[in-house]
Amino acid sequence: MWPSVPSFRSFGNIACPSGVNCELPYCIFSHDADTLRRANAEAAPIRAPATVEPPTKRLKLEDDNTVSLPTDQASESAASQIFVGSIASSQPHAIKDKKPQPTPELFATDGKADDALPRTATQPVSPPPKKAAVAATPPQVEVEVPLMPRKLPQEPANWARRLAMLKHLHKFMALHNEKLKRAVKPEIQALHLSTNQLNKLAVDEEEKIARESGSVYDNVVKQRLKALKDMPLEDWVKGRKQAIAKAKGESEPPKTLPKKFVTGLSPKEEVIFLSTLTASEEVLIAHGVLTKLPTEAQLKETQAVLDLADGWEVCARCGTRFQTFPDRREEDGALTTGGKCQHHWGKKMFPKREKGQSREVARMTCCNEFLGSPGCCTLDTHVFKSSDVNRMSLVMPFIETPENDKVEPHTAVCFDCEMGYTTHGLDLLRLTAVAWPSYKPLVDVLVRPAGHMLDLNTRFSGVTPKQFLGAKPYDPENPKPKRNDLRIVTPEQARELFLTHISPKTPLIAHSIENDLNVLRLVHPTIVDTVILYPTRGGLPFRHGLKMLAKTHLDLDIQQGGSAGHDSYEDAKTTGELVRYKVAKEWKLKEAERWYITDDGVHPPIPLGPAPTAAPLAPPMVGSHLPENEAKRKRDSD
Repeated sequence: MWPSVPSFRSFGNIACPSGVNCELPYCIFSHDADTLRRANAEAAPIRAPATVEPPTKRLKLEDDNTVSLPTDQASESAASQIFVGSIASSQPHAIKDKKPQPTPELFATDGKADDALPRTATQPVSPPPKKAAVAATPPQVEVEVPLMPRKLPQEPANWARRLAMLKHLHKFMALHNEKLKRAVKPEIQALHLSTNQLNKLAVDEEEKIARESGSVYDNVVKQRLKALKDMPLEDWVKGRKQAIAKAKGESEPPKTLPKKFVTGLSPKEEVIFLSTLTASEEVLIAHGVLTKLPTEAQLKETQAVLDLADGWEVCARCGTRFQTFPDRREEDGALTTGGKCQHHWGKKMFPKREKGQSREVARMTCCNEFLGSPGCCTLDTHVFKSSDVNRMSLVMPFIETPENDKVEPHTAVCFDCEMGYTTHGLDLLRLTAVAWPSYKPLVDVLVRPAGHMLDLNTRFSGVTPKQFLGAKPYDPENPKPKRNDLRIVTPEQARELFLTHISPKTPLIAHSIENDLNVLRLVHPTIVDTVILYPTRGGLPFRHGLKMLAKTHLDLDIQQGGSAGHDSYEDAKTTGELVRYKVAKEWKLKEAERWYITDDGVHPPIPLGPAPTAAPLAPPMVGSHLPENEAKRKRDSD
């Protein structure tokens, strides 16, 4: 409530309808204590019940124009800079939402009260009626998109040329759109675009071509026009469905391989041939794979560094420095400080630079905004990750793969790990392992990390809060439940389940396997990594992504779930198919050179006939058999 202003007090003898809850800076009603007391006494029969919470204190303006916040608002402002956990709603230190304060009714509804007070005073002043607020909200209007090219920093052609090409694109798209309108099936008719939606589709596609093609703009547009002209209706319908699914963040069913390729080997021979694709220790070290356990001295040094850091980290998303509390801060239960994290979740995208042109500023793949623009995504807390294996070992020690006599010979395992952010960094959330090359499921479990959960990283991990919080404990009697009924285990239990299917000689297949082995805290000697099998032309540290490799070599679209995240089973199987593709390619070359495979391994070709024998060479003369030594012995005897 604010003090009344005498110069505007048209109703100075009437108590304010909002009473102490008034928030108007210049209220025309009286806020005199006697007037309010008298109004409260008249309204006593219908006063709010005693269970209603007392009204909050008013803001007080001091002489130095500083505003002193109420105690509850001050504590809420301080709490907004810390994170106490939002994954589970039953956190003991969770900040509760402030209950809305009911506006007390200060006036009676009988005829006497209405006659005593002006009708305008009986209307509530603050807050306004809910229905009126809803009615006052204007309806959402679709933004009109004109059929005009968008301005770009680097124009690939003059404006008139771009406009002509845009109209041609719109013309061919309109032809397909009209066919959808005349379709018989209702689900096909539902894909029909309005005039404004069709304009936006054409403008967006022309802008994308203009931004990426550069000096070959004309050729690219003409190729697209030719494709639109010859495109069957089925392909246009398929494209519209994919666009709608992507906009909704939905995932389509996994796409099967368009063509079956054969390696020419039996499954057993494929596993045997896999020994020729395993990486050496030097290559593994170059790719960041741990090959030896950390020493006690290294762990002590790392612990001393962490003690000096006192929990201060750098956010892996926005770069902000913030503090973490793995065991919660005692005074307020905080897990992290620094407030909310505003960031871009996508990667940097560098457009191609044509000869004689300056490179355009990089953009982000998530929102197509320029690098350095405000983030398009805001989350409750900052997060961090660490690639220091010594630091990881302090949370859960690394082990070497033990011997396992129960593992059958000539077996291989594909696996993939999904990770989320905790107060210990990036930790394991889901482990999926399948046999190779049969892709028989071996292990598929959720994992409850040792640290407090900060972010499930659903956009990439695919693990949702409902799935994570509602998971049942692992049941040894039912080790392989349905995929939509994943069980949850501890990190140690997940590793033990994984070790029951492998031995040191079992080839492990994965993409960027160092990340998966680190969250499992495992050191394994026999590794096949698709990053190593398919290197980039620029070499390290550049790497091909699994999605790009699948599209290039298998013509397979994966990771199409959008905000729903990745599927670890799909990623593991795709990695295995990339390895089979490599096996087929390498074996074709060796088979032409007459290599052969046995249970002992892959062997070079056997000569077709005996090699020609050469005349035996005289043995070299050494010591006393040399000519000079023989002559000396004769002279000595004489």
